Amino acid sequence: VRMSGLEADRKEVVALSARELVCRRGRRDDRFELRVDALDLFASEVLVILGPNGAGKSTLLRALAGLDRSLDRHAVRPGEGPVTLVFQRPAAFSGSVESNLRAALLGKRVTEQDRRRRIASALARFDIGHLARQDARTLSGGELRRLALARAFVLEPEVLLLDEPFDDLDAEGQRLLSLDLQQAIEDTGVAVAMVTHDLRRALLLADRIAVLEPGRLVQHGPCDDVLMRPDSPSIARTVGMINLAEGRVRRREEDMTWVEIEEGFEVPCSAALSLGARAWIGIRPEHLKLDVGRGDGRPIGKAVVESLVSDGLATVVTLRLRDRRFTTHLLSGRGLARRLRPGDPVSLAVRPDQVHARPL
Repeated sequence: VRMSGLEADRKEVVALSARELVCRRGRRDDRFELRVDALDLFASEVLVILGPNGAGKSTLLRALAGLDRSLDRHAVRPGEGPVTLVFQRPAAFSGSVESNLRAALLGKRVTEQDRRRRIASALARFDIGHLARQDARTLSGGELRRLALARAFVLEPEVLLLDEPFDDLDAEGQRLLSLDLQQAIEDTGVAVAMVTHDLRRALLLADRIAVLEPGRLVQHGPCDDVLMRPDSPSIARTVGMINLAEGRVRRREEDMTWVEIEEGFEVPCSAALSLGARAWIGIRPEHLKLDVGRGDGRPIGKAVVESLVSDGLATVVTLRLRDRRFTTHLLSGRGLARRLRPGDPVSLAVRPDQVHARPL
């Protein structure tokens, strides 16, 4: 696992730390093991945990919450405040929404005045005050997710662990809930670790990213570090750097290195690679440009438009370069997104500092 220098120099308050965490489930052939050498959660920051199905994302959350014991019982060290986990499928207790929040505080040493304050604050924070007297079992899916978050925040946690908090919500529901959650994190200073499969939604909240591959933490650090400098092609795919290719370093010019990925098709990068070395390159779709003579980058060759798919905001353009497929994004409804058709020839361009390259 690589921890960047920027992360190592952080001065923020560590709300929870994990060291030499090892969790095992199942027996013999069905055994699953998760290993995390080192991971910290910082106050007021959101760590987004990404990885394929079966990588151990939910297992990691449960371990951080103390629900899945590590082989070393001292591997997870929380701070002084509560650690609260909100499950992927939240459930409501019988009774009103308000009584659900009151039940979360049972056994806690708080005065009645403080109890009322916490409940009122949590209801307002997630905009469900108008539902306070409604039977919680009649709530819609979106309302139930808001109740689950309110029930977590009423405990005033130091660490909040979220398992797919936007699952099954429509686009507007996701947008509104993410805004309320973002404000709640800012107001309270809670440290958050969140598992989600929606990379775009995650990046609206994330300060740092942790990437799991089956059974192990493979990279973590500040968002820009992981998004722009993934350690391997598999990590690159997980964080959305889907334009990947292997090649060989053919030439160097001052501070640029050119990697040939097809005969006559060279991609410039700013990485210091040895002449003749084998390397892999990665380009995020938003950084691969269609060259229309505006100086958007260095020309790298020609391709053919294979398909265009729009969600109303962005148009995903699939490009064929001989036997390879690349992807770029355009704003829908304007410019090239309106004019391009499958089969059209296009010229490609990149900025060398936006091409990630590492030796094989």
